[in-house]
Amino acid sequence: MANASTVTPVTGQALRKVFQILEDNFDSGVGQYLHGYDDARVAKETGISEAAVKEYRTAAFGKLKPPTDLHKLKQDLADLETAFLKIDAEFREKIKDVKQRVLILQRRFD
Repeated sequence: MANASTVTPVTGQALRKVFQILEDNFDSGVGQYLHGYDDARVAKETGISEAAVKEYRTAAFGKLKPPTDLHKLKQDLADLETAFLKIDAEFREKIKDVKQRVLILQRRFD
């Protein structure tokens, strides 16, 4: 970890952001990231190296743990629900569009 005497104001702000993201998106009880986060995403959003993010996360929040079967199933369910809602919305939009086109064509012959 960085020595306190070598931490610049910019680095300090980035570290605060790392810890805030970890606070909001890492469940230390189950050792899992939430909301699609991982060390790489935290690193990208903060400008801190992925290795440093891992070091800070491990020291302050704990190691990553393999997902339990229940957690994995819940994640699979959430992913399927998200995919379904996206596809459902796309189909509804396409149906609406085709219905509108049918009405426009139909008016020409009535």
